[in-house]
Amino acid sequence: MKYYALTLDPLHIGAGGYRLGRVDNTIVRDAGSGLPKVPGSSLAGAARCYAGWALKDAGQESSGGRSTVDTIFGYAADESGKESRIGLLHFYDGRILAFPVRSMAGPVWVTCPSVLAMNGIALDREPENEKLLINFRLDAEKLNLGWLYLPAEKIEFSLGLKGDTGRLVNRIAIAPDWLFTEIVNSNLEVRTSVSIDPETGAAKQGALFTYEAIPAAALLAFDIELDEHRCPAEWPAGKVAELLDRALAGCEALGLGGMTTRGFGRVRFEKKEA
Repeated sequence: MKYYALTLDPLHIGAGGYRLGRVDNTIVRDAGSGLPKVPGSSLAGAARCYAGWALKDAGQESSGGRSTVDTIFGYAADESGKESRIGLLHFYDGRILAFPVRSMAGPVWVTCPSVLAMNGIALDREPENEKLLINFRLDAEKLNLGWLYLPAEKIEFSLGLKGDTGRLVNRIAIAPDWLFTEIVNSNLEVRTSVSIDPETGAAKQGALFTYEAIPAAALLAFDIELDEHRCPAEWPAGKVAELLDRALAGCEALGLGGMTTRGFGRVRFEKKEA
């Protein structure tokens, strides 16, 4: 099952610890491409939590000797027993499909041929070196993407999105593969915060820090696989898939990742139609 996810707020999945560089707290990136990503473990943890709450609301907290959440999401061996079980759902890393960038022609969502190919979206042609392909009218020969100013040529293209997400993410610019990582990393959101001294109520000395985030309106793609052959009789595949959708809806209300109490993390999921 493939899901598209639209960030409604900035999204921060921290890499852990502090690093020397542009910001103190960096976000997780793919080692090969350098592109930000959302680890499958982050989504799995949030989905497990929200699924548990959904089951309690429906009065279906347990199934046999183990909770229904344990049955569906798996569990590790602990002091009470040496048995462990893998979950019925397999969560894979979420990757950027289209990234919002400000331009003089208004906001556009940038992608590239390799990212589209990874998501099963074929192109009739690819952009030439240092050129863009766009699917909207531009009253100029060139388009700026932040600090870049590149020639742009119009083509017929759509991501095939539906609903509110499709109405928002409809102005697409396809950049060359080699340039996409630079465009994304130079347009991440960077914020500055400071710790507060509880005794004085003022900023704590030396406690200023910066952190980066995937901005709002970024489009991500997730693959989630359901092991239908291992589903128990009381939880057939259709019922598990329905619970997953309810759990993912929790990410839109309560958020995903870090700093969800500071205006971060809300993500709207939409299942891709087969």
